[in-house]
Parts: sequence; C-alpha cells; structure tokens
Amino acid sequence: MNNEQNNNIITLKNRKLLEIKGIKKLESLNPSEFYMSTSLGDLVVRGENLEMQQLDIDKGNLWISGMIYSLEYLEEQKSKKTKQTILGKIFKWSILH
Repeated sequence: MNNEQNNNIITLKNRKLLEIKGIKKLESLNPSEFYMSTSLGDLVVRGENLEMQQLDIDKGNLWISGMIYSLEYLEEQKSKKTKQTILGKIFKWSILH
C-alpha cells in the first residue's frame, strides 16, 4: 500500500479553521461534532458552531470552520475482543464437557 494513502495530516489555525487530509468517509456532522473515518482510524472533531467549508472525498480533504475544542481518534471497539473471548470460552467449555 502506498504510504501517502495512510497519511493523515491535520492543520488547525487559531482553533477556528481545521483542514484534515486522509478522510475516507464523513459519517455524521452537526454544529458541535463531526465524525469521520480516516486513513488512520475514526476521528471525532468537537467544538461550537462547526460548519463544513469544503469536502473533497476523492482527494480525502475536509475543511471545518468554527471554534474547535478537541480532536479524538477512537480506538477499535473492545466488543470485538469481548466476543472473541466469549466464543473462546464457549468453545473451551464444549470441549471439556
């Protein structure tokens, strides 16, 4: 895989203009939160009066204006690990009985 496809570049100017490169899909947005999939995982942008200024999915670019409070990458849900653990326990139990 090309290294540039995995790049996720974030530029924040004065907490009021945010440029994100590496967007795969914009999942949801409202004036206080943008949720998106990026080349490096799911990302949530939180703030106030957030507005999408420009979106170019083909190039993977997104520009957001408003007062930016936080950027957070979300880890994979632990439920996958829990399900595997439960399945493993069931399988182990069925072998022992």
